[in-house]
Amino acid sequence: MISSKIGNFFFKIRSFTPIPFIFALLYFAEPLWHTIVIGVLCIAAGECLRIWAVGYAGASTRARTLGAARDLVTTGPYGYVRNPLYLGNFLLSLGVCFVANVYWLMAVFVIGYFFQYLSIIAVEESYLMEACGPVYQAYRDRVPRFIPQFYSYPNPSSHDFSWTRAIKSEKRTLTAIVCVIGLIFAGQLVDLS
Repeated sequence: MISSKIGNFFFKIRSFTPIPFIFALLYFAEPLWHTIVIGVLCIAAGECLRIWAVGYAGASTRARTLGAARDLVTTGPYGYVRNPLYLGNFLLSLGVCFVANVYWLMAVFVIGYFFQYLSIIAVEESYLMEACGPVYQAYRDRVPRFIPQFYSYPNPSSHDFSWTRAIKSEKRTLTAIVCVIGLIFAGQLVDLS
């Protein structure tokens, strides 16, 4: 299947696809105080969601293969939305676009993001259907893919939240956020001199 090949390809390179986007963002950045505030709020919401999710799922979310997860997580943020990490990534990236104040790049980002992640999600869901069968089907039927619901899944898994697991897993993301935002502001300082 072509869509399966595309999804697997994007799954493997998902850590690298933002690089050209980041270069464009840094080149065209012209932050304003109100776009910085909006951006920081989006970044904070996205990172809080990611920390909450990896606190339950752990480092298996950074796997290069689909079979690395411990088992199906249906508690914490996973009780409200099936893909909280991807939603968190979306909010983070949108926030960086706001901080940089590059609106045309937001449109490019949204289109590219959904093209990439909808194909990844389709492959992951196919894998989970095969691996977890009716347990995943029941979860999938009750919990939305990307837009959170207001009530939690009635059959939560027994996974527990761990701050240690969350922070250990998020070190790379936190470092990347600080570096990109720092580079945006450093570029503005260079432009002023």
